[in-house]
Amino acid sequence: MNLKSLSEDLIFIEKIESIDPKLFHEIADNTIWDDSMAVRKTASYGTPYNYNNMTYAETKFPAYITALAKLVEEHIGFYPNNCLINYYYKSDSKMGFHSDQIDILHENTGIAIFSLGSNRIMKFKSKNDKSVSFEVELKTQSLIYMTQNFQNDWLHAILPSTQENNERISITFRKIKS
Repeated sequence: MNLKSLSEDLIFIEKIESIDPKLFHEIADNTIWDDSMAVRKTASYGTPYNYNNMTYAETKFPAYITALAKLVEEHIGFYPNNCLINYYYKSDSKMGFHSDQIDILHENTGIAIFSLGSNRIMKFKSKNDKSVSFEVELKTQSLIYMTQNFQNDWLHAILPSTQENNERISITFRKIKS
C-alpha cells in the first residue's frame, strides 16, 4: 500500500522533536486512570466524550495536553477540544478493528494521535475490500492523523505486541461539536 496515495486523508509524522519522550512517565504515573476496560486504561480531558459505553465528564486540559493540542493545530490545522488517552500497559494490550465516530466531529477535522513509549503496529483494513490492508509502525513522538473521509473507508486497530514490557500511551485529539 502506497501511503502517498492516502496523503490527503492520512498524515503520518514519524517524529516530532519538540515532544519530550519523558512525558510518557509523567502521564503514566500522574494520570487518574479509568481501568474499567481489561485491555487498557483510559482518561479523557476537555469537552465531554462518550466512549465505549463510558461517559467522561468535562475536565480541563492539563498543561502538557494544551501543549500537544497546539502541536495538532500547528501540524494539522485545527485546535482540538477533547483528548482521550489510552494506556497500553501490557504487551497484550490492544484495540480491535474499528472506525472512529465522526458524526460528533466538527467539519474538516479528524482524529490526531500522538504516541509515546514503545513502538506498536497500527493495522488498517479497507472497508470495501477486506483483503486490502497495510500497517504503520507508531513510534514514540509520532503523530498520525486520519480525516473523516479516511474513517469512512478504513478500519484500524492497535495490535498486541510480541515483546515484553511494551508499554505505550496514545494521546488522541478530536474537535467535538458542542
